[in-house]
Amino acid sequence: MKHRLYSLPSFFEGEASLLNSLFEVGLPCLHLRKPQQTLDAYTCLLEQIDVSYYSRIIVHQYPELVSKFGLLGLHLTEAARQHLNNEELQALISEQHQNGCLVGTSVHQKKALFSLPSNLDYSTVSPIFPSISKKNYQPTEHWQITELEFSFALVGLGGMGMETLEVAYEWGFREVAFLGAVWNDLSSVLQNYQLLCKKINDLTL
Repeated sequence: MKHRLYSLPSFFEGEASLLNSLFEVGLPCLHLRKPQQTLDAYTCLLEQIDVSYYSRIIVHQYPELVSKFGLLGLHLTEAARQHLNNEELQALISEQHQNGCLVGTSVHQKKALFSLPSNLDYSTVSPIFPSISKKNYQPTEHWQITELEFSFALVGLGGMGMETLEVAYEWGFREVAFLGAVWNDLSSVLQNYQLLCKKINDLTL
């Protein structure tokens, strides 16, 4: 089972140091998601991250950062994707792919998956379980995906933690994204992350 990590939505002191430490212990992919934050603030954080880790970072805002820093890719929020017509969306995907970058998006209903472009690299689907980081954010779908087949990867998000990973695996997820299970206690971020990695390894042995 593969995994990725979402950043907290706001910046905090010592964030770059923690991110460097997470990359150092093996974090394969970070989603840098900071809604309503400025380009300068994004840039400041990225400049504090070791350049060797840029190829593991996907940004949710400011597409220009992808080429400027040589990042892994661009994530289109559901709202950003819906703002584009099909021609614009295909042009954006083609441009990113030509530059060797990934493009993904988000959906919150199963039916939305069937209208996504087949040349996307992945889509997050959420929430799979009651959210750890957002109060009262509950699933509106039963995300059993064992019988769903798409050309892009499906990444389970929402409520992913020690108690839910096994169920997610049974439901067909082979890639998940963490947020609250790692970040809810800033004093034990590394320990939280490493415990989740161990759980994943135990599941897939």
